[in-house]
Amino acid sequence: MFLDVVTLRGLEGTIAWGYHTAAVVSSWTIERSAPGLAGTAPTTWTLRATVARVDPFQLRQAPLKFTAPRRGGFFCWPIRSVTLGAGSLSAQLGPPES
Repeated sequence: MFLDVVTLRGLEGTIAWGYHTAAVVSSWTIERSAPGLAGTAPTTWTLRATVARVDPFQLRQAPLKFTAPRRGGFFCWPIRSVTLGAGSLSAQLGPPES
């Protein structure tokens, strides 16, 4: 689909564990790395966000999903790993879900 690096930004988003809210972010950036030639390097999706509210217990559960509103619906990515910092978080994401 895209052959270059892709960057998405938003002002609000949620990390959910089932029906539980594990974190609410006030701003976020997702970057997708450029795909490697002939499958030599896998494409990675990375989330960086400013945390508005977090429940550390629920953030350690699995499976987690990051969702963010967009015109006509919402974005959704499965979270493979997450790191919580002082007021921020970063996560490695799986491919976006439809």
